[in-house]
Amino acid sequence: MERRFSVKWTAPGPRLREYILALRAVWDAWQTRGPVSFRGEHYSITLTTPFFAPGPIDHPRIPIYIAAVNAYNLRLAGELCEGVHLHPFHSAKYLREFALPNIEAGLAKSGRTRGAIELACSVFMITGRTAEEAARAREHARAQIAFYASTRTYEPVLAAHGWQDLTPRLHRKSVEGDWAGMAALITDEMLDVFAVEAPLDGLRAALDERYGGVLDRIAPYVRPRARTSREELRAFAEALRARR
Repeated sequence: MERRFSVKWTAPGPRLREYILALRAVWDAWQTRGPVSFRGEHYSITLTTPFFAPGPIDHPRIPIYIAAVNAYNLRLAGELCEGVHLHPFHSAKYLREFALPNIEAGLAKSGRTRGAIELACSVFMITGRTAEEAARAREHARAQIAFYASTRTYEPVLAAHGWQDLTPRLHRKSVEGDWAGMAALITDEMLDVFAVEAPLDGLRAALDERYGGVLDRIAPYVRPRARTSREELRAFAEALRARR
């Protein structure tokens, strides 16, 4: 936080929880045209002027989505949010055995059911119209997974498979700037766990098989610097639209 984003580090989970409560307090004040009085450890909001108060709206329960990887934020999403963005660095095992139980614990705390929250997630998808395109997608996914897995707070994803010892090795290489060496540590077995690989005409079926009954919304993870042609993207979109 301090080196990359130049902001002071504080415990992110409690701060995020307070932010959500403060946001709701402001929205409630606007809806009722009343004063706002929120005082917390991180945020204190005691003024909302008429000039900046839009007044009541027809849909006052505005949905809030947060991103979550670890137990605290997953439970926070279940307790206070309408949606959660799960990290693209995940596995089906991690989702079912770690993420979902924590989300459900948060739902139980607020007296809600699974239908009260939407689970959205970007997914590493390895496919292509040709073997060359698929091979390129495979190596892009390998490099990106290595980058994410080097982040120590994402260790629970690796730990779900007993691979937590990989985290310090990847982190050390990231500090050294050895990006190629990091990718080399991601085995084909790991790639199969953290990415969905299928030919274009079988991609939708592979996604349904892995995530059916778990995720409500799926998006393809698109690497920002990947050189993907318009034709590749069109074929990819058609494959995702297809039904079994």
